[in-house]
Amino acid sequence: MQESPLINPGLFLAYALMAVATILAIVFPIIQTFGDLKKAKGGLIGFAILVAVLLLAFFLSPAETGAFYDKHKISPNTSKLIGGGLLATYIVFAGVVISILYAEVAKWFK
Repeated sequence: MQESPLINPGLFLAYALMAVATILAIVFPIIQTFGDLKKAKGGLIGFAILVAVLLLAFFLSPAETGAFYDKHKISPNTSKLIGGGLLATYIVFAGVVISILYAEVAKWFK
């Protein structure tokens, strides 16, 4: 079976368009964010809190190793990343539950 001469240029065009779309999907929100900082303040505060939670979780997670880690060739740094990801998930989940409970209780007093 012979390949069509249009397949390779079509694939390269698709890759190029995907790269352009990816770059534009990253660049335009950044331009919009810094175009009007007053409107973006809430989103930037939320992003800063998320980064703070991730950093806190990473620094609090232990870099343990043991038989399981040795068996699967997990380094102490990778163990710390995994533990930090789990801890960050727990923190965010707890924050969501607390905010839901707060919203429901606040409705009672209105």
